Amino acid sequence: MPDRPPPAPPALSDVALRETLDLLGQVVASMSARIDKQGEQIEAMAKAVEKTRSAAKRTEQQTDPAAYARFIGTEVETALDGVLDQFAAAIRAIRSDHETTAVRLKELEQAEEATLERLRRELDAAARWRRQVPWVWAGAVSTAIVVTAVLRGLV
Repeated sequence: MPDRPPPAPPALSDVALRETLDLLGQVVASMSARIDKQGEQIEAMAKAVEKTRSAAKRTEQQTDPAAYARFIGTEVETALDGVLDQFAAAIRAIRSDHETTAVRLKELEQAEEATLERLRRELDAAARWRRQVPWVWAGAVSTAIVVTAVLRGLV
């Protein structure tokens, strides 16, 4: 058997050809409309993805530990600046008072030493006087006896 090409389909009539072309046009138009809708959906999805990316980027920036730490540090510094300045002023005042007190304490110690030295000298002088009192009494009694004897001898 010789190879024969399969028989060709019968040719379409003009009316059938027009109907086929019309159907093909409708199919192409329908496919074009669907592709346009899908393009619009793809664009909408791309916009949504871009918004999501932007929101994620902002969230990442807001939750960045280093940035958040800087923000907290700035806020804490702002809140504590006045208090720390007051503490520094109080420390300076305490230091000044301490220095003044140290100087005055040194002066008081010197005054106390001077007073104690003066009291020691006075006590030594009083002790010397107490040691001399019996001699003064002896001299007074001796003088009284001598004066009495001289006066009796004159009388």
